[in-house]
Amino acid sequence: MARRVSTCALLAILGLAHGQRQLQQATPGTINIAGISNDLGQSYLSGQQATSSVSNEPSFVVRNGSELHLKGQVFKFTGANCYYLLQKASDDSTHSLVTDAFQEAQSLGLTVIRTWAFNDGTNDSFPLQPQAGELDASVLSDGLDYIVSQARAYGIKLILTLTNYYPDYGGMQQYVSWANSTGGVVQQFYTDTSIQARYKDYITAIILRKNSLTGLVYRDDPTILAWDIANEPSNPGDDSGDILQSWLALASSYVKSIDSNHLVYAGLSGLFGTSTPQLLQLNSNISGYYTPYTSIPYDPACNGNDYARNIATPDIDMASLHLYPTVAPYWTQFLQQQVQTIFSLTEAAGKPLIVDEFNLQRPTAQRNEGLQLIYELLQNTTSPVAGSCVWMVSSASYPDYDGFQIYLTKNATAMPQPTPSNTVAKQAVINGQNAQFRNFDAALSCVLRRNQQQPANGSWPYVDGWDTTLSIIRSAAALFNSSSF
Repeated sequence: MARRVSTCALLAILGLAHGQRQLQQATPGTINIAGISNDLGQSYLSGQQATSSVSNEPSFVVRNGSELHLKGQVFKFTGANCYYLLQKASDDSTHSLVTDAFQEAQSLGLTVIRTWAFNDGTNDSFPLQPQAGELDASVLSDGLDYIVSQARAYGIKLILTLTNYYPDYGGMQQYVSWANSTGGVVQQFYTDTSIQARYKDYITAIILRKNSLTGLVYRDDPTILAWDIANEPSNPGDDSGDILQSWLALASSYVKSIDSNHLVYAGLSGLFGTSTPQLLQLNSNISGYYTPYTSIPYDPACNGNDYARNIATPDIDMASLHLYPTVAPYWTQFLQQQVQTIFSLTEAAGKPLIVDEFNLQRPTAQRNEGLQLIYELLQNTTSPVAGSCVWMVSSASYPDYDGFQIYLTKNATAMPQPTPSNTVAKQAVINGQNAQFRNFDAALSCVLRRNQQQPANGSWPYVDGWDTTLSIIRSAAALFNSSSF
């Protein structure tokens, strides 16, 4: 039978009842974290039991103006995403996929991995938070603790993402579903105080956890490069951008209040809003992915983002950008204009930029052309680019579900590559299934009101060229990474 621990008991486990600040090793079973952020927040703010302090550990990466620094030197990195690590680490039969990913990253010269630090609900195996406010202690110890300890062993830093706009592994949609028997919409995640309390409970329990394998509290572990408060947050239908902007400010401020050692940011897609109307045309790359109904022209302001305002949020340490070119010759024309615009905005904000997701689907020859261009843009600019994470490195035994996987061997197991047109069609089905959560009625109203034109989508044939892909990534890492890391 799962053991459930009350909030008061958990505070004792965390060592807070007597003024300590460390999370202790998780007890077997299920841990109840409901209300912990409320109690801890009061403790931190009052200073009666615990205070948040900046560590003197020299191995933390810190922001210095528009640069990242490590041990007093400028820190730049080339990295990769690998979202599935938590789920695979929690299963004894797939533990090796975690080691494979770290080995592959190391062999490519990569120094950072971005991965999901959440798995909510019961739609996916080995959930970390199977029920609202309850954590699975074994997934914490066998999964998340193991990932952090492996990263430390391989000399790789981690970006840990705390929730997701998309329903994969639960994320925002699961939080909203827990609070609404009839479903609910994504906007409630950002505005409903009870939902945000649950989100804060979760991130508090993670950030203040003591790793059962390293003995370090996550907050005090320099293996962690940054907390990503949400992957690609959006709020369809709100062309003001105010709701998402307010949430970014509140969430980033809260993380900083309990952890001033680590960088904090949000994994933004780089979508412009109405504060920069002259840039809305540069959002056209996302038309096929965000269009509520394929028969309706999409308006680029109706996603709820406003990039210039978002990255200026005071407690957001880094600007971020996700790049997924889909239409030839997008990467030689439109992409350069979009990236150069992002460079200018991040310079104006005085913050470093990380491109924490990017890739092109195969055919690999065209993907390689795009990767080469993106890496060259990042390497050759005088703008404050601090790093990048390609999407994504994978174990050879992990299927290529979407055509974006990068393997060390061209003979790796892979499913047939979907063309972009098929991907858009598939996404339209997903959009339909999640229409209520994504608030597509409001998005449709916004689109019709603004009445813009939706760009066309292209399609590619399938070819191969793994060796060149790997060479491009290795060369980029060798040229860009900080020598002091």
